[in-house]
Amino acid sequence: MDWLELLERYGVPLVVAAAFWWFIQKQNKYIQEELSKELRESFARVEGIIIKLIDQQKLMQLGQRGIEKSYKSLVDIMTKLYKEKE
Repeated sequence: MDWLELLERYGVPLVVAAAFWWFIQKQNKYIQEELSKELRESFARVEGIIIKLIDQQKLMQLGQRGIEKSYKSLVDIMTKLYKEKE
């Protein structure tokens, strides 16, 4: 069947509705593919940022532990020296 036969048989409204249905299907497929692609890219970017933040937090925690140990050692030395003088 060609378009003219469909037009004669079912009328203009039905042919227009079928054309709109076909257009909407194509449009939805394109939009879903693009959005899925963008979502995957955004997720990968956010995942990378989160991993970097966790790495930086761990480095800061290790640095903090070193500072605490140095502080405790300094306090111990100062208290021993203070007690020796008395």
